[in-house]
Amino acid sequence: MLMFLKRCFILIITLLCFLPLKSQSVYEPVIFLFFEDNAGRKDTITFGLNDSATVDIDTAFNEVDIYGTPLDSLDIRIIQRDTNNYECIENYLYSTPSNPQYFTTNRDLKKDIRSNGALYQSVNASSSVDNNFEIILHAYNYPITVKANTQNYYGYPIVIFFDVLYPNCEIEFYNNYSSYYTDNLYYLLHNYVDSVVITDTAIISLIARIDQHIGINEFSKTTPTWKIQPNPTQSNITLSGISIFDGKIEILNLLGEIIFSQHVYGIENTSVTVEHLQNGIYFIRYYDNETKAYSTNKLIKN
Repeated sequence: MLMFLKRCFILIITLLCFLPLKSQSVYEPVIFLFFEDNAGRKDTITFGLNDSATVDIDTAFNEVDIYGTPLDSLDIRIIQRDTNNYECIENYLYSTPSNPQYFTTNRDLKKDIRSNGALYQSVNASSSVDNNFEIILHAYNYPITVKANTQNYYGYPIVIFFDVLYPNCEIEFYNNYSSYYTDNLYYLLHNYVDSVVITDTAIISLIARIDQHIGINEFSKTTPTWKIQPNPTQSNITLSGISIFDGKIEILNLLGEIIFSQHVYGIENTSVTVEHLQNGIYFIRYYDNETKAYSTNKLIKN
């Protein structure tokens, strides 16, 4: 009996030691992006989330502010901007007086680890400035080859997206009706491709968003006022039924994983290409910037 109790005690202690470490590391992803231009110049940036980090300069994570230093011929920086000097993050996250999406000061960093608190806020995590990283690209010698490595990034329940931005902070899809770089940077982090080659010199920055998968039971139960046509579909769909679409459209699979995200600005009807999706059931979720509410419709791809 004594031996049995001793073994149970050892088992409990072992579980207590390992379970917290696992649960923390799941929400502490770190991403390394490696850039090399056509002349052989290289640069690296690191970003991610951690329980012990803040949005400020954390010397414990070897963060250094290089704001104001001259840009090199190949210079990749993660930037934070205040209300007077904001870049694209303000428009990207729909900053409002009641919900400002700015930083307290201006910073340029090669390494930026922030608090992971936003990930615990469920479906609103993607709207937090803390887990959206704006990355500026400064280069002369194209093409630029991008490679990646990750730590503590296992996929579910964490997902990482990129948006590729052009002048006036226009996302790739609205600039040239393509999501080539947006999709391939996502594939890069998920090991579907080994590298991404950037040839388009008009690209000014990237925004990397670290988000959390949601479960099906977390979908809004509000009856949508918009509809999907055609449904079922084979290629393209049109969302209609709202006078003005102004917000964000996401496609989710049956696991609640966000597999596509697209911003829409002040248009009556919006089209989404789904021909790349495998046949099956999906959910189209629309976030309305005015009402700050989500609504969801089911889509059948065949």
